[in-house]
Amino acid sequence: MFEKILIADDLTTPPDLMISCLPTEKLGVKAVVLVHVLNAPQGFSTGQELLENFKAKLWARGKLLKEKGFKCKEELVVGVPGRAILELAEKHDVSLVVCGSHHRGSFRGSLIGSVSYSVLHEMARPTLLFRLSEKNTPAPPQPGEESLCTRHILFPTDFSDTAENAFVFLERIATVTGAAVTLFHVHDQARIDPYLRDRLPEFDRKDRARLERLKRHLEANGSGPCSVQVSYGIPAQRILKLARSGEYSLIILGAQGRGYIPEIFLGSTANAIARHAPLPVLFIPHRRMGTGWQIP
Repeated sequence: MFEKILIADDLTTPPDLMISCLPTEKLGVKAVVLVHVLNAPQGFSTGQELLENFKAKLWARGKLLKEKGFKCKEELVVGVPGRAILELAEKHDVSLVVCGSHHRGSFRGSLIGSVSYSVLHEMARPTLLFRLSEKNTPAPPQPGEESLCTRHILFPTDFSDTAENAFVFLERIATVTGAAVTLFHVHDQARIDPYLRDRLPEFDRKDRARLERLKRHLEANGSGPCSVQVSYGIPAQRILKLARSGEYSLIILGAQGRGYIPEIFLGSTANAIARHAPLPVLFIPHRRMGTGWQIP
């Protein structure tokens, strides 16, 4: 499924911790492209001694992954980090990009980091945003323990084509790992109030039935126990409330990706989740003609 992944490495977080978030063996991860981008201003000459210093650090970190049995290729490049990461993802035709977020950066991306923000808003491939902070960076799983992410997956859906595309990934991950899943739909208050409020019970019945069909499909194909929840309100707020409950280990969310107006093309809900969710989030971009990655 994720045979080759790219890890955007800022040289501060152990790459084996970031990769431990996913059950690599069950998801078929065989190769890792470990990338560090030196963000040199235009016209700035990067000295050879500095390059060799960063190269030594990156190669040492790549060695950790090789010792764990992964094929690992290290890439040290000079350029604009977000753009360079996206270009390398295309160059190596990876099936997943992993970015760590330290909650720092420019004002617009201040809660997720400017590099992660740039990658998310132009992504053409599945991208895992891995939360990194002193408070919520977990310890690596011990031998025999489940992965960090696939204990209980929260899957918000609005039943759009984008969400349906993301469900394909949810199904594959949940059925190969046996993860528990909560299927969650929010009746969007902005679309229902004030003229459709009297039809809310009707919408509720129909959407619960949709979720129940998805639940039966997942459980019949080998996922862990699944549950269904329907709520009413502002989708981002409702999703974040669940994400902060401590019950979940991963969010899988469909997102638009690629665009000139970030909030619109990532999607306002996905944008809020990227900024504020305390959990790792796997963003699945809408499948477009001409992109290299394949739906599993």
